[in-house]
Amino acid sequence: MIEVMAKLVRGPVFLAGEVLECLVTFTNPLSAASTSASSETLAWASAQIHCQFHASESRVQLPASEEPRQDVQAENETVFIPNRGERGQCILSTPPKILFCDLRLDPGETKSYSYSETLPLAAPPSFRGQSVKYVYKLTIGCQRVNCPIQLLRVPFRVLLLHALQGFQIPQDDEVAPSNPFLNDDEVGKKDSRLLDSAVEILMASTSRRNLREYGGCNMLLRCPALDY
Repeated sequence: MIEVMAKLVRGPVFLAGEVLECLVTFTNPLSAASTSASSETLAWASAQIHCQFHASESRVQLPASEEPRQDVQAENETVFIPNRGERGQCILSTPPKILFCDLRLDPGETKSYSYSETLPLAAPPSFRGQSVKYVYKLTIGCQRVNCPIQLLRVPFRVLLLHALQGFQIPQDDEVAPSNPFLNDDEVGKKDSRLLDSAVEILMASTSRRNLREYGGCNMLLRCPALDY
């Protein structure tokens, strides 16, 4: 038996456009009865992000074109379908990424793999209401030879800031050659540009305004009332 664990590196909440990073660990537990013949082999493992939309049939009437469709491969347990068995409709999914192929683990051995994906800027925000729900999950699928696929789902939340819809990485960063000697902190600074822009937008939107910024409006508000 192989144990699979997944941990979101930066927590379970992300901004649309941010990079999601997940550390996936595969372990073959060591037991008293373990021998050299107790090695386990996985044929492959893959990961994919999807957003599932679900509407209450008693509260919301969807157009015919938006009614949930049954996937013809949904009953095939040898095909990687991240939203298999879930209610609703998959409205967003990222391309699947293969973590490995043909992994052999001896008793007590552990292997870890890193998965990363950029969430689309136009992704709808997470929402759990009585009528509709938008739920995001990272699904990790793995399979042993001649066995059905096993799925591990990691839920997370996505927040949307409309002012970031036109966000682009500065051109200097796009054309700069990659430097293999950069440390992780310097690479992290580039990844945090989106978050820095989001903080600046929120600060500008919520900070207290100086009266001088309102100019003539402030002067009009202080004009004395006229008697007719």
